Amino acid sequence: MHLSIGNVVATGLALASTASAAGINIHNWCNQPIYFYQSTNGGCDAGASGQCHSNPYTVQPGATLTQLWVNSGSGTSLKLAKDASFQAGILQFEYARPPDGLYWDLSDLDGAGAGVVGSPFRDDNVKVSPTGAGAGQGNCTPLRCQGGQTCRESFQSPDDVNTRWCPADIGDFWIDLCQPDGSFWN
Repeated sequence: MHLSIGNVVATGLALASTASAAGINIHNWCNQPIYFYQSTNGGCDAGASGQCHSNPYTVQPGATLTQLWVNSGSGTSLKLAKDASFQAGILQFEYARPPDGLYWDLSDLDGAGAGVVGSPFRDDNVKVSPTGAGAGQGNCTPLRCQGGQTCRESFQSPDDVNTRWCPADIGDFWIDLCQPDGSFWN
């Protein structure tokens, strides 16, 4: 095999860009598929490519799907549901990435309709975990919603103060849905 300097440089650049391509990992521990849309700045349900999708993304039981961060500085919402029609409610992971870091939250608000609190994951453990260099600084810590209880760490009303902030080097985030008790507290 013969490698030119150009091939080595191109390969190195591809590996470097892959290594820095952090995102949101949605892991489905549930015994049924999970569906989600991504909406940026109140716009269409779009992926990282910015293209609108008419069908939701699907995460099969036991699978993980990674969604790249939207770096526009505008607000982005991942709307998570247990049914493809989104009629049984949603849970929202919301974030914005201005240059100084990441502002994020989990929201039950509007989960059962406009202005109505609810979540299709109310009876399931849900955990959001930052993993980057800033994890553990300030309130850049795991957010846990224990199944069967009102999640006080998520938005329950429009004036909640549950927004968190992580430094600019955020790395990956993990959203674990229906996580078993044994790993939920780790």
